[in-house]
Amino acid sequence: MQIFWQQGYEATSLQDLLQATGLSKSSLYQAYGSKLGLFRAAFAQYCQQRASDLRTQLLAAPQIKPALAHWLLSAMEESHTGEPPRGCMLVNVASEFSQSDPQIAQLIQRGGSAIQRALRDALEQAISRGELADTSNPAALAAYLQCLMSGLRTQVKSGAPREAVEAVVNLALRPLD
Repeated sequence: MQIFWQQGYEATSLQDLLQATGLSKSSLYQAYGSKLGLFRAAFAQYCQQRASDLRTQLLAAPQIKPALAHWLLSAMEESHTGEPPRGCMLVNVASEFSQSDPQIAQLIQRGGSAIQRALRDALEQAISRGELADTSNPAALAAYLQCLMSGLRTQVKSGAPREAVEAVVNLALRPLD
């Protein structure tokens, strides 16, 4: 997953995969059928892991707005490592494949839906606790926040300064006041 995320599907060679996984060529093909099969499995794992982590983080948070701010600002995490930012694998894959593979298009759709469900559930929880107005539209807010995170990750990958990202996050969370 890490090598595909860092380099993308096309730029990742079979040798890169063998080195990263420690598998022999025959073992890799036996387990996944092809480079594309391994990629699909890695991408599905990425999407599941991201949605699960987000769900856990948000539902455990005592207040939604600081938890969402923390999540959105996490787009900046990679800018401190000295490594080039990878961006969001979901966005990267959507850009690289652009609906050219129906199975990957399905994975992209499922991955985005899982993130939106995690956000929606946390927003609904916040409404039930009285943190957000009962007139809030959790599904629309969830879609909005997912789009925002995708954009932030793309901006960070493009070199946006921290101050600009923080300003956008502050502005974007105003509807939750």
